[in-house]
Amino acid sequence: MTKPTDNTTSLQIPAFTLEDSTLLPAQSREAIQRYRDYQRQLISTAATMPSDPVAFRHQAHQLFYQGPLYASLIARYAATATTETLAGVECEVFLPAEGIAQANTNRVLINLHGGSFENGTHTNSVLESLPVAALGKIKVISIDYRKAPEHRFPAATDDVEAVYTALLADYKPEHIGIYGASAGAILTAQTLVRLQQRKQPLPAAIGLLAEGATYIDIGDSLTIGDALSQASLGFGVKEAIQQLRYYQGVDLASPEVTPCQSDALLSAFPPTLLASSTRDFALSQTITTHRHLLKLGVPAELHIWEGLDHVFHYNPDLPETDELHREVVRFFNQHLE
Repeated sequence: MTKPTDNTTSLQIPAFTLEDSTLLPAQSREAIQRYRDYQRQLISTAATMPSDPVAFRHQAHQLFYQGPLYASLIARYAATATTETLAGVECEVFLPAEGIAQANTNRVLINLHGGSFENGTHTNSVLESLPVAALGKIKVISIDYRKAPEHRFPAATDDVEAVYTALLADYKPEHIGIYGASAGAILTAQTLVRLQQRKQPLPAAIGLLAEGATYIDIGDSLTIGDALSQASLGFGVKEAIQQLRYYQGVDLASPEVTPCQSDALLSAFPPTLLASSTRDFALSQTITTHRHLLKLGVPAELHIWEGLDHVFHYNPDLPETDELHREVVRFFNQHLE
């Protein structure tokens, strides 16, 4: 896969009003509105938070655990979270309150959380991992990989590789699954390339949620999603994605960054679950990755939800959020030995 040239044709689209999808139930539309209000409040709060990235993340953690998302999450899903260090990397370990199912005693899931390669620990990691641990009755380890602006690519891949290698001492690769959302989905795909380069055994299955293994800065959905973000939250996403600090000075055409650049590497991927939504700015990346995987003979599932935004499953009040988590559990139950 090669990045297209800039001599493409374009269409001028007149402005129009986009209402919430009437295909969504009333409960979903109400949950969307509450979440938008919450996001606007977060944006306003972020303007007064510390500029130092470590202090910013610490304050974000505190606000998250005091906020409505966490309260709603723990009311719906019973699991515990502790912090552990594996191979020198800090991780969050999530365990179901009801205990690990007998079938999952020798299984583990690795979560690589989203957050633009800058944030997400003790926030997005909880939203992505706690429900899966509770619903699947399985141990989930979310890796606090190194982030920008302090670190650059491939620091996060190095950390994931270290934790994965350490887990191989206790788990067979066919008993391990890796999944992530947004930046975490990209990192999941990059990790599969790294493991092949190191001739390490690959996990049994992976999940790429709200992102893929192709270029991150092009595609229809990025342009459309940028306009939607401007309208609903007051800021665009396109420029931020094109200028991710984690990738500064990095060749995006390298398969280590963009795995879809290599058919040989991509064809070795294990069964893959992909999920997105019609208003996700990363929809193009997700469906393009799915198409490439199928073309190369990799078993891949694609699930698209109507009328929802990027990483919609960060909103625990959405009925569709529970659907996605249950699909993740089903998929790994199917593919982990």
